[in-house]
Amino acid sequence: MANSTTIIRNVTLNYAKVHKSSVNQYGKDVFDIQLEFTKDRIAEMSEFGKVRESKLNDGMFCINLTRPAKNSKGQKNSIRIVDAEKNNIKAEIGNGSTGNVMAYSYDWNFGGKSGRKTVLIAVQVMNLVAYTPTEDFDVVISEGETTGEAATDF
Repeated sequence: MANSTTIIRNVTLNYAKVHKSSVNQYGKDVFDIQLEFTKDRIAEMSEFGKVRESKLNDGMFCINLTRPAKNSKGQKNSIRIVDAEKNNIKAEIGNGSTGNVMAYSYDWNFGGKSGRKTVLIAVQVMNLVAYTPTEDFDVVISEGETTGEAATDF
């Protein structure tokens, strides 16, 4: 297949790390977004990445698209993020937002292996759900030092 740029339309956007890159579980600094879709789009989406069942919504499927934080020349990459009118968006994208994603796909061949890679280029948010971080623990104010036996009822 030839190199191509595609717009993937009408997907749900989850776990969007597109304003700022982050280090993933493999130690790579990347931009990342999960695209969630219905079962009838599995064949279409499989050309962009590995399709798996969504952990957020039963009956839904997803793929992740990434882009390295730096290109092969060591220059910083960025992801263009716009609204329906193509105005830049600075707000964080919350799970359940919907939109379109621009991706670039190319064939690769290295070390006797080959495949096809799809890279995230831009995100157009059509319906923004506000990102609201959640905390796991209550804030505990400590007054001085405490010693004693550890509580067993956490």
